[in-house]
Amino acid sequence: MSESAPGPSPWRAGYDVLQERVRRLPSLLRAQAASPMAPVRFDPRSVRCFVTSGVGSSEAHARYLASLLSEEMGLPARFVPLSALAPVAPRTASRDVLIVFSQGLSPNARLPLAAPKAWHHVVLATAVTEAGAARPGQESKRELLERLREAGGQVVRFLPEDEYTTLVRVLGPMAGYLCALRMAQAIGERAGLASLSVDLDAICSRIDQAEAVVEAGFVGRDLSTLPGELAFLASGAYGELTANLRYKVLEGMLAPLPPVWDWLHFAHGPFQQSHDQRAVFIALTHEGEPRETGWLSRLETMLVPERHALVRWESRLPGPLAIFEHEALLNHLMLRVIEARRIDQVRWPGRGLDGPIYDVGAETSGGRVLGTVGETRKKKPTERRLDRLTWPELEQLLASGVRTAVLPLGAVEQHGAHLPFAADTWIADALAERFCARVEEAIACPALPVGCSTEHMAFPGTLSLRTGTLRAVLEDLLASCRQHGFERAFLFSGHGGNEGPLAECIGALREASAPMELIVFTDLARLTHLSHGASQEHGVGPECSGYHAGEFETSILRGLRSETVRLDRLEPGFVKPTDRPSELFYPSLRVNAPNGTVGDPRPSAPERAERYLEVWVDVLVGAYRAALTREGQRTFHWE
Repeated sequence: MSESAPGPSPWRAGYDVLQERVRRLPSLLRAQAASPMAPVRFDPRSVRCFVTSGVGSSEAHARYLASLLSEEMGLPARFVPLSALAPVAPRTASRDVLIVFSQGLSPNARLPLAAPKAWHHVVLATAVTEAGAARPGQESKRELLERLREAGGQVVRFLPEDEYTTLVRVLGPMAGYLCALRMAQAIGERAGLASLSVDLDAICSRIDQAEAVVEAGFVGRDLSTLPGELAFLASGAYGELTANLRYKVLEGMLAPLPPVWDWLHFAHGPFQQSHDQRAVFIALTHEGEPRETGWLSRLETMLVPERHALVRWESRLPGPLAIFEHEALLNHLMLRVIEARRIDQVRWPGRGLDGPIYDVGAETSGGRVLGTVGETRKKKPTERRLDRLTWPELEQLLASGVRTAVLPLGAVEQHGAHLPFAADTWIADALAERFCARVEEAIACPALPVGCSTEHMAFPGTLSLRTGTLRAVLEDLLASCRQHGFERAFLFSGHGGNEGPLAECIGALREASAPMELIVFTDLARLTHLSHGASQEHGVGPECSGYHAGEFETSILRGLRSETVRLDRLEPGFVKPTDRPSELFYPSLRVNAPNGTVGDPRPSAPERAERYLEVWVDVLVGAYRAALTREGQRTFHWE
């Protein structure tokens, strides 16, 4: 998706997230290798067949494990698509072991796990932890894990649990390969077979060198047209392991799925089809394989230099371990293409519109998978941001029962030297959008862009409203919502300074909104406690996580709008422990934090943005639903 308009570049947010994740790959694999591996609970010699399955990048892990078991160990194993395992287990299931890979336990990956007792044994390889499944909104994952455990199934985990924000993934796919490799080792050892040899240092070394290899192989080449010209060449069973390399072109470069051709098959159609067209052939080879070298020399004589290019990716890792190196190489090629084509990996085409197929596994009734167009149409996502709707669309939503107006409050105030004035408004908008994705009766109004920010007025550029002005504006907005047919309004703020004034005028707002129900969230203390807890998950203490423009808020902005964050100006502000943070801000923050920051933004990371927003939205959704169950209570403040 090209972005040619002047101004900030939306594609940058996803690019920065992916670049940071690619850098973390060696340390992630070392952490994965250091984690304990669950023992095999069954006798592999009594298994008729190992049936592996997965979808998306997890399909590659399932194929990898099946190949390791069959090609390297001589055990009966095969990959089967998810659709072949739902809604009823195959007749041979009682003698087979089912192994399903799914990093985030997506709805369709749950289909073959619906009847775990039908199988000889079931293993789920996932990044979802018990703690993650216990989060609000994750009930279906929690129930599945409990059902699997009760049936005697087994869960094998790999990293990382939270890899969202972008369409394409890079951490989970690599960790999933290592998970599959370790599973194969454990199964082989239990079966009394020779263990696969794995040199993790060699794998990490080749991953570290991948960027230089890609740069040398594509120097001077126009990468904006590359994706549509790509084709892979492989020999033997290795071609079966390249599923995720192809998906990186599909999801990462937003281009058609490239073919993978066997060397010998190349002369039987592929060569003729590509002869008159531009093409870039990437040869996936192994060092020291004379057969591949000979075939490659023969193939090169057939190509037309004016139209064809042959790029050799010779892996120094033996056999099936080469996938780690080839995956790393394609990561860097993908990043270069994203940069060349300005591909937006955060706001990708069709985002949120894949529900009719993506959620098939979530739409069950009495064990029956819903599959008709009429049944899935009810689940079709609908735009829920008021500023993107037309009046007939809103009228239709109101008539269908979508009658909660979400009014987020933002601010125009300083956020240190590294974040722009609109930070709180952008965060409030993002929270409202995610809130409405989880509360089906809600519509997100645009965030009020100016709030009460007297504590920041010593910094040039801050704009502030008096409490009375804020009250008057909100009264008018609530009256507008009531007139249009909304039955309920939910107010929250993305700026802490709005909480006090908002609490002061709740009585007047309630009167102005009647008979429309009004729910107001003002529990800043609990929100701060949970945000610090989320930072602690990444080894960041509360002083660095901060109260204003620290690690927590900066990580969110780096994920949402990375192009607006001045990374060269990250510096710590006030980082001393405090039990009364409000005293730092009033009457003027500049007295206690001359640079405008309370916290340390330097440990921030864009990939944490979605997790931090999720924590925040969990609090808001919990407050909203709790208020609905408390008759007469329109203001919600956790005690």
